[in-house]
Amino acid sequence: MKKGFVLALVLLIGASFVFAAGAKEPAKTQLTLALWDEYQKPAIQKIVDQYNASQDKVAVTIELTPWGSYWTKLDAAAGSKSAPDVFWMNTYLPKYVAGGILQPLDEFIARDKVDMNNYVEAMVKMNQYEGKTWGMPKGLDSVAVALNVELFEKYGVALPSEGWSWADMVSIATKLRDAIKKSGGDEYPILMELDAQPSHFNFAHQSGGYVISEDFSKSGYNLKETTLAYQRVVDLMDGGLLAPYVVLSDTNGTDLFLSGKGAILYVGSWKSVVLEESTLGKNGKVRLITMPNQEAGNTSVLGGLGYVISAFTKDKNAAWDFVKFITGEVGNTIQAEEGIDIPAYKAAQPKYLENFKNINVDTFFKAAEHAVPFPAGPDFSLWFGIVNDHVAQIFGGKVSAAEGTAAIHSQMQAILDK
Repeated sequence: MKKGFVLALVLLIGASFVFAAGAKEPAKTQLTLALWDEYQKPAIQKIVDQYNASQDKVAVTIELTPWGSYWTKLDAAAGSKSAPDVFWMNTYLPKYVAGGILQPLDEFIARDKVDMNNYVEAMVKMNQYEGKTWGMPKGLDSVAVALNVELFEKYGVALPSEGWSWADMVSIATKLRDAIKKSGGDEYPILMELDAQPSHFNFAHQSGGYVISEDFSKSGYNLKETTLAYQRVVDLMDGGLLAPYVVLSDTNGTDLFLSGKGAILYVGSWKSVVLEESTLGKNGKVRLITMPNQEAGNTSVLGGLGYVISAFTKDKNAAWDFVKFITGEVGNTIQAEEGIDIPAYKAAQPKYLENFKNINVDTFFKAAEHAVPFPAGPDFSLWFGIVNDHVAQIFGGKVSAAEGTAAIHSQMQAILDK
């Protein structure tokens, strides 16, 4: 080999090393993920870390904002077209769709052949609006009934079985009431948290009515079936079967149940860990069962979150790739293993069960099988408070169920008609 050629080769190699040493790697695309729950952040961080480790060109950073300022901050950022690339969304979704803040996801779902049948149907619907999909399901909240086995045994009343009816519940609660009274006890046959999701929104659907139509244009509070749902709760109170409103408005129904003051409790899945770790739970004295059937079944109103993409993100494909990961099997499985949420991705749900040894938490999965999304719509923030105010008057005995629901319908429909 000629010396000149060797020298040239050495110089070329040396130059390439110099160039490589001075060159900078291409900057990664930076994505922000906004959420509000500090309790869930460590689990979400695990998912983000796993995603980031698999990426050469993208890096995701979590932006935690407490609930109290989350929406204010989001609105301000959206107004300046600087919203986070990906963020949590709930029942306010229609409002942000109307504001042009969200990126529709249907083209990405179709392109990547994402099978939406892998997700709980009601949660898919909750992330849809006006015929388009705007979010991918994260997790879900459903409602079931918890039984204090200890009290059933104490008063010699048989536990209900799956498939029971509202009439069965009334009969069982009557036996409990009479036995409690006879023995001089002070427990309540039935307890509820009288907020919309763990109680009366479910009943409106179960009796054959509804809160708001699927297109969010009509209030269902003018239907006799909806009024019946509220009258039945009043009847339970009047009959001494359900704790009085003054008690339930002053003390949390779940707290009463766990202190041994109630036999039957309507409860949301978000209380699963509380039930699991309670003394009753550890003693094997809590049993879960789906809600009793009324005329239209035992529908559970599902709450839950979705991941949405900002319409202003600079890299929609990167944002979608991350959303697909965190809401897919890997992301949902990590979420399930951490026990922070019932996964909306059905194949990951068995992993959630492994967090519970004392209660049959899979009942909440059953409740989600025949469920409807939490009633909302673009005007939700305008009419929800009206519903709560009038429902409090109904349950507090200040107005009849008929008067209260008529007032709700009049005011709610006026808002929807604007």
